Amino acid sequence: MKNHPTDSTLDQSLGRLAARFSRVLLRRLNAVMVQHDLPITAEQYSFLIQLWDQNGLPQGVLADKTEKDKTTMARLAAGLESRGLIVRLPSPGDARERLVFLTDNGKKLMDEATALARGILAEAQQGIDEAQLEVCREVLRRACLNLRK
Repeated sequence: MKNHPTDSTLDQSLGRLAARFSRVLLRRLNAVMVQHDLPITAEQYSFLIQLWDQNGLPQGVLADKTEKDKTTMARLAAGLESRGLIVRLPSPGDARERLVFLTDNGKKLMDEATALARGILAEAQQGIDEAQLEVCREVLRRACLNLRK
């Protein structure tokens, strides 16, 4: 007879806890975006926030930063571009490479979306002191690095 994990051991699993937090966070972010009539999903927000941080990234770098394959990234970018939130331009150094920029409409949307996302994160972090949050961040960073080796 095989040993099956119990709910209590699953509740101790870093992978399960991280995945559960991610699902809860994304579900909340999607709901809040709809409530505020913002025409993006949490997946699209995770793409756009990279440009908000550093506008003009190559599409391939965006794929790496968001952990998306190139096909998914191209589909995501095409949808955002058709709605006027981003523009993709050839790189001056390599015409095959596309640089991605937020448009003025994209920047305006990200002002509002980022304020909402920060509010959700603040709610999630209530009652957790900064030292505990930093330990959590470091553990997740290390776990990601371990799996990328």
